Amino acid sequence: MVRSAFRLGKWRQDQRQARAVLVELLSVAAKHIAFQASKRLKGLKIRLDEDLNPQQMKTRRGLSIDFQFLKSRGYKPFFRGVTLRYRDGALIRKCASGRGQPG
Repeated sequence: MVRSAFRLGKWRQDQRQARAVLVELLSVAAKHIAFQASKRLKGLKIRLDEDLNPQQMKTRRGLSIDFQFLKSRGYKPFFRGVTLRYRDGALIRKCASGRGQPG
């Protein structure tokens, strides 16, 4: 299932946050299994993210204001690919990009 795994960044004795771990999986099916199992990690300070290309990172950074706005309004925003979505009760909605508001 795991092809390789290693820590990113340099180790420092005064480091307050844990370093990220880059994990290379053997197949797309293994990735889906890992993401489904990640729901059990909710209470821990562990999360799984997909590796993004530079264009996807730039797009997500551009939506950070919208993300914070949704969070401040009590919604639960998250990204699916480069699309900002949020939970509204039991519904999952797509954010109207760049408008800083749900919808």
